[in-house]
Amino acid sequence: MKSIQDFIPLHLCFDGVGREVEVLDVIQVDDNIYRVEENPVFTEKVAFGDVIRVKTTNDVSIYIETIEKSKFTRHNWLLSKEVIYSLELKILKNKIRDWEGKSQQVFGGIFIVNLPANTNVDINGEVQRVIKMVQK
Repeated sequence: MKSIQDFIPLHLCFDGVGREVEVLDVIQVDDNIYRVEENPVFTEKVAFGDVIRVKTTNDVSIYIETIEKSKFTRHNWLLSKEVIYSLELKILKNKIRDWEGKSQQVFGGIFIVNLPANTNVDINGEVQRVIKMVQK
């Protein structure tokens, strides 16, 4: 896994004209080609792990195409404050890392998990177990 210092914050636009911009951590692969290193919140056009081509104008990169789709599958949950801050979820986040996945928390309670597409892990079952343990 790359260190956080290798990430570039890319101002990425998906509407083609620069109005809807989301700043995403990426790794530059080649000229105008980047690998997305986090899940965008405001679009489903790209995902963590996708390799994309952009065109840069006025410090904004316009999304052109996805060159290579991610080898990860994305899962999302809206979790309560108690679950988000629980020791049980922290333990699950460590397991996700051990399973070569990535977890991300956005807007306080949205929990996003990316796991390799070929994994045998039942991540929904794992998250449901955490929720039940916290609600006891």
